[in-house]
Amino acid sequence: MCFLLLVYLLLSVTTQDVRAEEIDCQVYNHLYVCLANGVLYSVAFEDVNAVQTIEDIELHLEGLGIIDIAKDAFLEVSNSSALYIRDNQLSTIFRHYFVGLDQLTYLDLKNNSIAEIEDGAFAKLHSLETLLLDNNNITAFRPGMWKGLADLRELYATNNNIALKRNIFRGLRHLETLALDCNGITEVPIGAFNGLPHIDLLYLSRNKISSLQPEVFRGLGEINELDLGRNRLKNVSGGIFRHLKNLNSLWLNGNQIVMLKGDAFDGLDNLLLLFLNSNELRFVDMSAFVKMKNVTTDPGFKIAGATIDNVSKVQGRFQCSNVEYQLPYECTEIESQVH
Repeated sequence: MCFLLLVYLLLSVTTQDVRAEEIDCQVYNHLYVCLANGVLYSVAFEDVNAVQTIEDIELHLEGLGIIDIAKDAFLEVSNSSALYIRDNQLSTIFRHYFVGLDQLTYLDLKNNSIAEIEDGAFAKLHSLETLLLDNNNITAFRPGMWKGLADLRELYATNNNIALKRNIFRGLRHLETLALDCNGITEVPIGAFNGLPHIDLLYLSRNKISSLQPEVFRGLGEINELDLGRNRLKNVSGGIFRHLKNLNSLWLNGNQIVMLKGDAFDGLDNLLLLFLNSNELRFVDMSAFVKMKNVTTDPGFKIAGATIDNVSKVQGRFQCSNVEYQLPYECTEIESQVH
């Protein structure tokens, strides 16, 4: 049976203008994998009967030097639920790559050289829930890329060079997690997150964002975690977070924030965790925390040598300094001047 399957695969490959001597069909992770000159021509199960009883079938094709995928390469494994094709050399994702994998829920394309994704490349993946594009060379997203991905829940695209533009995620209406860390992002335009009403986790850390416009997070009312750590933010303008009524955790660590005014965190009444370590805080108006009854700040504040347990109960304006990383900011109240 196995021999006949291998012969079938060889014959199917040779019909695609590839010489038989160029074909290399081997067993890899319980799969028959046929490659020729870096092109993946066919994949089949080593034991077809064994996989019929498995509910979640995973295809592991990591580190095979794949540079291209032939049409119908996955025809014999169409009932697979996860495809790991990371650590290869794919540079463009074409529309024919994933034809037949309509049961796929998880697709890992990390650590390739992807610079371009054709519009409609994922159009047949109607069941896909998780897409990993980390560590590639992607510079732009377009709404056409997301055709067929209306049920996608998680999109990871860290360590690329993606520039944010208005409406680039439109079509991903059920997306819950969006990771865009380490993309060299300098600007977040208003409308960049249009069409993402169910975002729960948004990660924008380790970019080069120096300022944020007040309406940039409009429409993200369900967001629970927002990571803006390790950017270049110098201030937190009033109104930036006012649409994030359900936010629980906010990372602002590792920025260049010097001042927190009284309206800095307007709208964040339900915040539980606020990370402010590794900034350059010099001036803090404690009224910024007055409505945040249950918040824990990291690394916290010390006034007159005592660590503050509940910042929402502190009033006044303070001059602060941070002696050492992870130690609380040491603050002294600024006396009001009477004229």
